[in-house]
Amino acid sequence: MNDNQDDNQEFLKRKFPKKLVFTWIAVLLAVFFVFSFIKDHISCVAGFPVYKKTKKEISEKAAEQPPVPVKVYKVAKVSFRDTLPSLGTIKGFREFDLKFPTSGTVEYINFREGERITQGDIIASLNQTEALLKLEYAKVEMDKQQKLFELGSILETKLKQSQLEYQSARVELDKTNLVAVSDGYIGSIEVDRGSVVSPQDKVGAFVDIKDVYVEFGIIERDVAKVKEGQNVEATVESFPDQIFKGQVESISPIVEGRSRTISVKSKLSNVDEKIKPGMFGRVNVLVYEKEQALVIPSSSFKKKEDQYFVYLVHIEEQKPEEVLEQERQRSMMEKKSGKKSKKGARETVPQELPQEPETLYGAVEVRPIEIEYATPDAIEVKEGLDEEDLVIVDVEQELQDKARVEITETQEGIF
Repeated sequence: MNDNQDDNQEFLKRKFPKKLVFTWIAVLLAVFFVFSFIKDHISCVAGFPVYKKTKKEISEKAAEQPPVPVKVYKVAKVSFRDTLPSLGTIKGFREFDLKFPTSGTVEYINFREGERITQGDIIASLNQTEALLKLEYAKVEMDKQQKLFELGSILETKLKQSQLEYQSARVELDKTNLVAVSDGYIGSIEVDRGSVVSPQDKVGAFVDIKDVYVEFGIIERDVAKVKEGQNVEATVESFPDQIFKGQVESISPIVEGRSRTISVKSKLSNVDEKIKPGMFGRVNVLVYEKEQALVIPSSSFKKKEDQYFVYLVHIEEQKPEEVLEQERQRSMMEKKSGKKSKKGARETVPQELPQEPETLYGAVEVRPIEIEYATPDAIEVKEGLDEEDLVIVDVEQELQDKARVEITETQEGIF
């Protein structure tokens, strides 16, 4: 039994010597490292292998390049708002048709279109001849029944009946007058004197413009932005410099077929009654507003895959070596080109030229950010930046970490 085990061990030693085993392990490790290197450093372009630099190598290479001229924006907290513009039409807060409650012939029209009326004014009247006769007859009958009741000749029910008939005649007479139910304006008069009308006929229109509505359309893609109660600012052509404020009152649930818009109504304050129904209005719905928002220009951020980022600039206190060398050479050339004053000649004192602002230099950091709210012109940053950070704007080329830049302009304030 022991002899067989010894034979097997001897066979394995001859078949797989230790040296060969270590060689295979070394080969496998080498293959693994080569594969890892190819994976991280080699890419294929047009079918040919190309060396792919690491992020560290790219950053180090960028740091060796000459400074790139850039404009920067100094991050600050501002009052940030986003508005949704639209066009609309002004309508009266209260608009309704004027109609007589009874039939008859129009005898008097007391107001013209556009005239102001107050509550209780008689706008128009029908011919009252028949109504007056009925009222007079009912009064005579009521007085007679009153005397008979006092003499005890009739029951009280008979007296009350005559009183009701008189009140009914009085109501019929009142129906011949079209009375203003509140202050406002005559929007239109659509009958003439002598016209025969019924309760279904429109005599005119009443408009109350102490408050007005502006009705405007919102396209489908913007519907989610608009909500009841949002602030609205409107202007009209007659008063382009005056802003009339209000709130969104109602949003139609129906999308109109041709325009593919949804109708929105906003109530506007019109205390001075400057706005008239039918006017053309320019509307801005305030869909987002925030005080002390950290805002940067839209031209300062980029997107790669699902990540937003900016080029943040860290100011360098020491100028780049090549810039210092250029300044030294310029200084030496100025000294060499200077002319010596002749003996006895009057020396002129050179005038001091105004000093140009010192050029700032910095290094780039590719900084990821989170966006809270975005508009076409600016974005509110949720995370990733602080006040007074410097971010590059109007980025025309891709920059790398540690790339050196020369700041040619510093912008402050977006709005």
